[in-house]
Amino acid sequence: MIKRILIALDPDLDTKIATMYGITLAKKNSASVTGLALVDNEQFAVTSYEGGGMGSLYYPGNIQEHFAETERKEANKLLASFKKSVTTAKVDHTEVMEEGVSYQRIIEDMKYHDLLVIGRDSHFFYNRPKHDTDTMAKVVKKSSMPTLVVTKSYQKVEKVLIAYDESMASARTLQWFVHLQPFGTDLEVELVNVNNDNTKLSLQESNLILRLAEDYLKSHGFNQVNRIVLDNGSPGELLHEHQKWMGADLFVLGAHSMSALKRLTFGSTTYYLVTKSDVPLFMCH
Repeated sequence: MIKRILIALDPDLDTKIATMYGITLAKKNSASVTGLALVDNEQFAVTSYEGGGMGSLYYPGNIQEHFAETERKEANKLLASFKKSVTTAKVDHTEVMEEGVSYQRIIEDMKYHDLLVIGRDSHFFYNRPKHDTDTMAKVVKKSSMPTLVVTKSYQKVEKVLIAYDESMASARTLQWFVHLQPFGTDLEVELVNVNNDNTKLSLQESNLILRLAEDYLKSHGFNQVNRIVLDNGSPGELLHEHQKWMGADLFVLGAHSMSALKRLTFGSTTYYLVTKSDVPLFMCH
């Protein structure tokens, strides 16, 4: 059951969509929402020429404070816009501004919320809105709670594609989705396993884990469940094409991590879906 929803605010368009999903979830679950605006102090760190070389960035104290104050003003604008939206929607809400390293502050606040809603393109560098960061990936990778990653459009969630491979990440994500029931249980659910090993034994194993997952879903009230095994292709591309074919409004998948590098913070399948999907993704590491 969802009672507290955290929404990470950012100037990007998808933050407005995140707020819309947060409002929808709050109303459906009689929950409250927290709008979190961040002033990321990491970008103001002073680096000396002795320690950082000629390419290092150096901000004297007064310039650091100038940048920080500019960020605070932008954060206040985000909070004001958030407050207007949730007040109009008559949703119980709280506004919070915090300073620190973005992903660390979000993870700390997630400890006291049931779900994070965040835009896929969130950067949290308000003075450099196009500066690419891996904040969202770090949050999903390092936190223990689930995250709803939204894109640039809003739609009612009625059909769900659950990518399931029996890994711990996919099992935890399935459990969180079942226990929280963010969009209720009256959903059309497609359980999908990707198996490029076309041996009889391997296909039997895929069908077995999907049947076990189906039984688990049905025991919690999800009664419209279909199962399918996809093969002969890249998992990310197969899942993406199947989502478009069935018209799913939501992906549910485990976030598999590989390394701390930007494009490898997620596993290749997760990264592909996060960057290509037009629908939100419910994820847990």
